[in-house]
Order: sequence, then C-alpha cells, then structure tokens
Amino acid sequence: MNSSQVSRRKFIQTAALAMPVIASGCAQLAGRSPRADEFVSIRNGQFYLRGRPYFYVGANLWYGGYLSDAARPGGRARLGRELDQLQKLGVNNLRLLAGSETSPLAGAIPRGINRAPHVQDEALLVGLDFCLAEMAKRNQRAILFLSNYWQWSGSFAQYVRWVTGENIPDPDLPVMAKGDWHAFMQFSARFYQTPAAVELYREFAARLIHRRNTINGRIYRDDPAIMTWELANEPRPCADDSLAEKDVPIFCNWVDATARFIHAQDPNHLVGTGSEGIQGSLGQPDYFIAAHKTPAIDYVTVHMWLKNWGWLQEPQLGAEFEIAAGKAREHVEQHNKIATDVLKKPLVLEEFGLPRDHENYSPGSPTTARDEYYRRMFEQVAESCAAGRALQAANFWAWAGEGRAGSPPNSAGEFLGDPPCEPQGLNSVFDTDAATQTVIARANQKLSVLAA
Repeated sequence: MNSSQVSRRKFIQTAALAMPVIASGCAQLAGRSPRADEFVSIRNGQFYLRGRPYFYVGANLWYGGYLSDAARPGGRARLGRELDQLQKLGVNNLRLLAGSETSPLAGAIPRGINRAPHVQDEALLVGLDFCLAEMAKRNQRAILFLSNYWQWSGSFAQYVRWVTGENIPDPDLPVMAKGDWHAFMQFSARFYQTPAAVELYREFAARLIHRRNTINGRIYRDDPAIMTWELANEPRPCADDSLAEKDVPIFCNWVDATARFIHAQDPNHLVGTGSEGIQGSLGQPDYFIAAHKTPAIDYVTVHMWLKNWGWLQEPQLGAEFEIAAGKAREHVEQHNKIATDVLKKPLVLEEFGLPRDHENYSPGSPTTARDEYYRRMFEQVAESCAAGRALQAANFWAWAGEGRAGSPPNSAGEFLGDPPCEPQGLNSVFDTDAATQTVIARANQKLSVLAA
C-alpha cells in the first residue's frame, strides 16, 4: 500500500468517527452489502472495477431521472431504449443530475427536485430511482451531481435566495432588463459563505445518500450502480480575480468539508467536485490544485468547451478547427500533468462537446467536425491509459437519443442533451447520428482492450 492509500484510509476512518451518520439505522435497513469490488474504487491513482482497470467513454444524460418520472407518458420506455443503445456503444458510465432547485429564473427547468427548503419532489426522486435501477441491470455506473453553479437547474443561487429572501440576478434576461452574468455568478458563489444555505444542501445530500430506491430496494449508499457523488456541476469559487484572495480559501474549505461530510455518510462511493478545471478556477492552476488536494476528493475533472470559450467560431473542419483542437489537447494535457505528477489522482474529461457543422441543430445535418473532435479527445484518453497516466475516462456532452426539439411538454421526446437555457440540439448526439456513434463505439472497444 502506498502513502496515498494510507492517507485516504486514515482520512475515511477519521471522518467516519468524527461525523455522525444522519438517519441512524439506515445501514441495517439496506440488508447485506454487495462485494467491495462491485464499487468503482481507486488504487495507485487508477480506477478499478471488479479487479480490472476501469477505463471508459461515457455520456452526460442529465435528464435521466426527469425522463423516468412515472407521470411522463412513454418516458420510462424511452429511457430503457436509450440505455440499451448506449450499452451497444460500450457506454457504461452516465453523468446524471441528482439535485435541482425550483427557481424563478428564466433559463431554469421549471420543476426542481428540491421544491422548497426541506421539501423534495418525490415523483422526480422515484424517477431517479428508476433510472439507477435500470442502469444497474445493464452494469452501468452513475456520476450524480448534487446541485449546480449555473442557473439552468436552479443552482446554488436558489439556496441563497431561500435563506436570504433576495432576488437572484437573472442572467438570461435581456441586458436592457438587467440580465447580468457577473452578478449572477457572484450571487451563486455566495452559497459557500452562507451557512444556512450550506446546511440545506447538506440535508438534501444526506437524504439522498440514505434514500431507499423504491424500485429495487437498494439504499443509495449501498448501490454499486453509483460511482460518484459530485458536489455540483461546475462549481466556481467566485466571479472574478478581484475577489479571489478572500473567496478562494472559503471555496477550498467548503470543498474539503463537504467532501468529508459525504464520505462520513457513505464510505462506499467516490467523491468529486464536478469542476471545469483551471477554466473554472479563475484560470489559475494553483487555485485548481488547492481545491483538489484534500484527500476527501478522490479524483479530478476537466471540462472542455471550444465554442463556449471562444476558441472556435465556426464548427467545421479547416485551419481554425486545427488550431482549436490543438489548444484543446494542450488544455487537457495540462490537467493530465497536474493530476499525474502533482495531485496523483485519476482525471476524467467529463464534459466536452461541439455543435454540428455550421451550428445546425437539425438531427439530419452533418457532424464531421464533431466526429473528428470526439475521435481526437478519445484518442488522448487512450494514449494516457496506455501510458499509465491520470487521464482515464471521458463523458461526452451529451446524449439526446430519441429526443427532438419541439416535442410537446411532458412528452417522452421532450428532453435532449442540451439544458433548457440553450438551443435544443446544440451539442446533442441523436439516435440517428451513426457516424458519431461509430466513433464512440470504437473508442470504447480500444479502452476495453487496454483494460484487459
């Protein structure tokens, strides 16, 4: 056992003793625990599952629990077909939204899992139960993010609003109507230094960790279908550099304390931040390292958005694409080097995507630039796995499958991979995108050989 393993074991033992387990008796309710090797674990800086390295190309499927709401006609049947199709592509890892907040924001989903303080939408939680139960049947693993820095699922900002009663600056309103991204971002970041808001979040996290799945009876903390609890989607410490001196240490303390809290509730699963990486750390590698050096965070993540970050204006093959794809490779490699040499933890490229050629949203339009981008990113993962380095997996954003823009509200086809604040079809991979699916399947075949 190396020093990092000893450190993590001591940490888990200390955390388990130091923090009381909410809802005592839940472990007894869960029944006999599955074998330890059924859970994704980390040894010597590498993911393992059932005694073998766990390398994967997975997908983001944020809407899995929403689609599985029993009140949505045909939703559960569609989910089953989506999981079957993903399984055929070798996709055995899905990143799901597990915590959302009902908010008045224009770009947010209208219905949150957290409807109000201490009040959850049980139908949506049962939908998440169903999704996890179906994934378990297919030996797929879930990464569950517990909230969001951004507005589209309610966000940390809604927790602040519940506690303070203040209105959230709505970033999706026109500028003339005072839409302000900077103001929203700083309002959302106030979450970390609002103790009552943090307590509401923790209460929900504990409820979910100790929840009994209504479909298969498994307590979430004892369910091997779950790989990771993520603190949030893309949490950032603050809105700009002027606030960093005070706010970055507060953020790092929140990451450490929250991850310890989750480990104390659940010693079976991994914990990650859900961070974008350096891009979400005010562009400072030192801030990224500081937030992830705690042994309570088991592995690190990086997100990669060529178009959102202004690195690529027009999604098409050509000179601009080559420059942008080269920058993407360098950006991921920077994180790979930090994770391998400094943090000594696995790294997952857990969000990246690209619109269809010329940003056409139609499912029938070409995807030549996207397919080449996917191929290169997956190849970078394979190269890292073969070399025994930190980058070991990727989750593309995002799987839309049978979803189609313009589907009636509450229909089975309503959800695509794109969040509600974005054009529907923007970064979505549809069930008809045969070329993209071939790239995904080949990447998983290669990783399977490397893990053998």
